[in-house]
This record gives sequence, C-alpha cells and structure tokens, in this order.
Amino acid sequence: MMRIFVFLSIIVICSCDNSNSQLKLESNESVLSKKQTCSIFEELVLIETHLQNTYFSFENYKEALFISRDSLLKSKNVTLEQFNKSFDHYAKSDKEMSDLYEEILNNMNENAAKTSVKN
Repeated sequence: MMRIFVFLSIIVICSCDNSNSQLKLESNESVLSKKQTCSIFEELVLIETHLQNTYFSFENYKEALFISRDSLLKSKNVTLEQFNKSFDHYAKSDKEMSDLYEEILNNMNENAAKTSVKN
C-alpha cells in the first residue's frame, strides 16, 4: 500500500509547475476545500490499494476502480469534474501538494496505529 502511495506522490510532485510558486486563486466555486479534496483522495488511494492487492493488474480492476470512484464522489455530492479541478488547483503549488500528501500520510499512519492497538 505504501509503495503505491509513494509512487503516486512522486508522479504528482514531479508534474507540479515550479515556475509559479504562488497558488493562483481560483474564482470558480467548484474548487473543493483542501480538507475535502484530501479526504476524497485518501479514500481513492485506499480503494485502489485494495483493488491492486486483490487483482494485481490495472486492466483487471480498472472498471471496479472507476465504479468505486464514481460511487464515492456521488456519496460526497461531488462531480468528477469538481474533484479533478480541485486536485489540479492544489497541484499547481509544490507546497500545497506536499501538504496534501503529508496530511493523507499522517491520517493513514494514525489509522494504522489505532488498528494495531486494537489487535
């Protein structure tokens, strides 16, 4: 699971635009809050991790991933376009993206610690 998260982190961080260190403010109301974007992305990472561990090949689980993604977004009253726009908005800044990944990693570590204490 951590391997996938690190891989996704590297891809997104490398794709960030370093030429603009300040995050451009979006006047569009469709950009989700950082907290909501983080929460949704965290759940998507967990879903994909489970599917990858179960089916190994993306071709074997891509339909299930898309259905799960759409179901998650629908449960949060968020469109795919809103989520993508929000993710792109935060990805414009290395700092914002790094903070987003750090928050997700901290949440996952907290949940793992709680789970291991219960066992």
